Amino acid sequence: MSQSETNQPITHIDGRTFVIERVFDAPKEMVYEAFVNPALLSKWWAPKPYTIPVCRIDLRPGGKWHYCMRSPEGQTQWVLGIYDEIRPAERVSYAITFADEQANPTDVIPKQEVTVAFTEAGNGRTTLTLSFRLPTEEELQATLKMGMREGTAMTLDTLAQEVLPAMKRG
Repeated sequence: MSQSETNQPITHIDGRTFVIERVFDAPKEMVYEAFVNPALLSKWWAPKPYTIPVCRIDLRPGGKWHYCMRSPEGQTQWVLGIYDEIRPAERVSYAITFADEQANPTDVIPKQEVTVAFTEAGNGRTTLTLSFRLPTEEELQATLKMGMREGTAMTLDTLAQEVLPAMKRG
């Protein structure tokens, strides 16, 4: 059974880069909008049962993506992304790290370079590819042990099962 039939993400590791890819039953403009619109992104970016109560996006090269992820117990973790490249409905790249509430990096985790690609998959579907590049292979392995693969897969499930269907309904 192929990935498109099961709609499960495909993952692989290449040195210090973790890649996760998934096909969505939505046009790439819609998947892109779900990734860059803070009101939509805050509905799916955190693995359940975590939430994103604050999500600010200044979508331009050099702009900031600053958000807060909250655990069910109320613990918060702030994250800061700085956009490198924006090509609407094609590609977004940014560097991301933990931060404080004022968007000052805390360097609690190594900075990750992230590339998000949106590719036509035929029949109005989109392949979303997320590539996370860490400074070293050891840091990537430590991040994966913390649940990066599972957490990212959970967020993509929420995008596929809740956010994109709601967007289609209007």
